Amino acid sequence: MAAVAQFAQGIDHPLVTVRDHAKALQQYRQMGFAPSPISYHPWGTVTSLMMFPSNFIELIGVDDPTKFGTNAVNGFCFGRQLGAFLERGEEGVSLVALHSQDADADHARLVQAGLESQGRIDFRRAMTLPDGRPDEAVVSLALFIDPKLGDASNFICHQHRPELIWVPGWQQHPNGADGILAITYLADPAELEPRWRAIYGDAVTYQGTVLEADTGCGVLRAIDGATAALEFPGIELPRFVEQRPHAIALRLRTHRFSELRSILARNAVPHREVSGRILVEPQAAGNVILEFCQA
Repeated sequence: MAAVAQFAQGIDHPLVTVRDHAKALQQYRQMGFAPSPISYHPWGTVTSLMMFPSNFIELIGVDDPTKFGTNAVNGFCFGRQLGAFLERGEEGVSLVALHSQDADADHARLVQAGLESQGRIDFRRAMTLPDGRPDEAVVSLALFIDPKLGDASNFICHQHRPELIWVPGWQQHPNGADGILAITYLADPAELEPRWRAIYGDAVTYQGTVLEADTGCGVLRAIDGATAALEFPGIELPRFVEQRPHAIALRLRTHRFSELRSILARNAVPHREVSGRILVEPQAAGNVILEFCQA
């Protein structure tokens, strides 16, 4: 099995939440990703993963809203949470999961640090391995949803059978992508600073006007509108109905920059090349900018 992030609360995976999962999955294939097989959560959502050695992108949608309420804890249900996100007209990164190897200990630590928690969830998810064999992922989650921050909230994710998630055969992408380097939020940095300091302490710093939290497995970044216009010139930023902090870009590393460029051109994926980066426009990626940087 490839190396998995060992850092407590490193970036595990953003949830790119979309209305039409099949269409979005095809768009990711056209960008040169090789998604994992489709699988389903017990609370009514459908998912597929763009796996990297230490983290991944989860492309997720609602499959069966009649299952909302399954595995609910203290009234919170993941399916209902994502369904409400889509119902208010949103798509994009609805939540970000943070890595855990001990959900109980990490949950206790973050509660002690002052984060409000909705509690813990344990569940199983049926899945299919690359050789066609069925199996079952076993997962523990701890919820830290802040209503004031909404889509900038987090949960921690403990995979009890990581060998079923970090499958080497799912990490071979034609576009050469091999990791999430950063997640960028459009926000007043002061809104996110208290939460990030509670989780990461002195690893939270300002780089000029940009707030950064080094998670040990990728960086969380908060930028204002003026900085966003400079970082993503000529790109229409992801559209959101509610003006709260929200993720606008996933920064990915690729070791096949020229191949990526060819794949995007061949498949007519809307993108721009700016300052040595390839920026895939949000309409082609589930309402989030994919920012590819050369390894």
